[in-house]
Amino acid sequence: MILSIFINEKRGISVDIQTIFDPDNAVWSFLMKLYSLALAGLLWFICSLPIITLGPATIALFTYCFALLDGRESYLLRTFFSTFASSFKQGIVVTIIVLAATVFLAFDAWFFLNTIPFLFFAAVALYVLLLFPSLHIFALMSVQEKTIKEHCTRAFILSITHIATTITVLVVIVLWFLSIYALPATIIFSAGPACIVVSMFLRLLYKRIGAYVIN
Repeated sequence: MILSIFINEKRGISVDIQTIFDPDNAVWSFLMKLYSLALAGLLWFICSLPIITLGPATIALFTYCFALLDGRESYLLRTFFSTFASSFKQGIVVTIIVLAATVFLAFDAWFFLNTIPFLFFAAVALYVLLLFPSLHIFALMSVQEKTIKEHCTRAFILSITHIATTITVLVVIVLWFLSIYALPATIIFSAGPACIVVSMFLRLLYKRIGAYVIN
């Protein structure tokens, strides 16, 4: 027997509770995906706390987001942690490289800011050359199996040759950072929703150029 709530019997307005909570209902399906993305963001936050595990956690998050966009059956916990484990070594190495280069260039920029302005701008330019590939590398690592050198080379080339997508991804990430700045508590779960937006743009690009190869 279908349970219904009748509002204003004279007008015959009714809400079918069974329909509202039907898994095939578009609104309910959207809310469930949003919930799963928030949970994925929480897993990313927890697994990224040691900092050097930021890479494997981000690869795992991209893997889950790409699976959702593809409509592939994907169980969050199994997908996330299996990818986290399989990409652990490569992910940590890439994370250390990116963090070390970032710290080095940031120190150089700070040091040369009031001493040698030319070298300050050189350090900033080098940081941009580092930043752009880093927007692609973890996503590429989630869809391809290659060496670290190959991933870095491909990420660098894509970031320059497809600058529009790179800038779009950067804008999304900046907006995400601004939302965290405004509401710091959202860092706990907001990585998932932010990643799905980034994944939409990267997936379109990678499919178009043949780089979207699911492992």
